[in-house]
Amino acid sequence: MQPYVATAREFRWVLVAMLIVVWGAGLVASVVEYRSTYQSEATIWAVRAAPALSVTDPDDPNIALIQTAAAQQAEVLKQLLQTRSFLADVVGRTSLKEAFDRAANQDQYLDDIRKRFRVETLGTSLIRVSYAAHDPATPSELVKTALVVRAERLEQSRQASSAALTLLYQRQLDFAQQQALDAQKAFDGFNQSHTAPLGEADQHVLAQLRLNLDFALVRLSDLKARAEQAQLAPALLEVSGVEFQIVDEPRVEANPSGGERPAITIAAVALAAGAALATLLVLIGTLLGVRGPRRAPAAAEPATSDAAVTPAADRSRRVEAISSTGR
Repeated sequence: MQPYVATAREFRWVLVAMLIVVWGAGLVASVVEYRSTYQSEATIWAVRAAPALSVTDPDDPNIALIQTAAAQQAEVLKQLLQTRSFLADVVGRTSLKEAFDRAANQDQYLDDIRKRFRVETLGTSLIRVSYAAHDPATPSELVKTALVVRAERLEQSRQASSAALTLLYQRQLDFAQQQALDAQKAFDGFNQSHTAPLGEADQHVLAQLRLNLDFALVRLSDLKARAEQAQLAPALLEVSGVEFQIVDEPRVEANPSGGERPAITIAAVALAAGAALATLLVLIGTLLGVRGPRRAPAAAEPATSDAAVTPAADRSRRVEAISSTGR
């Protein structure tokens, strides 16, 4: 730990300057983002449509009713915002149309708009749709247009579903009418070919034919009622307007709002980046400082060994010289 502290002390002015630059730039950017962001929002009351007004069959077990009305409507709007055609239609009806047409990369332009939309649920029946931008007039315009385009898209979907369901019921009606006619002909033909009194076997056959005729007429009546319901359901939903009601209309905000989260994000990123750079600088400086001194002793070892070997060699030579002289 001490080497790192020593390195930090040696580079303290570099670290201070770097932190001032990084943290200062991040804080300035967060303040600018906070003061230049305008947000407009709309509050919507969502109610699940009554089964009697539903285009689909309320007895269908494949229909999932686990989601609340607000969650269901919010999910629909979120999915619409993920599509390019929906956003392009919304932008094309606002003052951003010219900027969108001049954009070099229109997909990136739409992605930036998509990121500024927020759809959240406030309860089982309340939804809040908001948009944040640096222009005070744009958010309310985009929120209003998005809700209008959403209503149009859902109405088109209802009409298409109603048309398909009506066609299906019409084919079933034709088949049921033919069955009713066949049952009526069989019943009338039996009455004409058999005169009273009827035997037990003929009475049983007549009762069976009457039962078939009644069943065919009941089925025909039920299909007619369903076909009429499929035709009237979209119109009733459109007239009643109980499924999706805008409680608070989006307004043009005069004061900045909605920039808290982006500002906090920018400041947090700047603080983390400054701390990471300072830590990296101290770590690299410490590692380089430790490796440098370790190389000097390694280089000095050969000289030390040579110095230690040279006196021994001199002594051995002297001993040999003295011994040779004595001889």
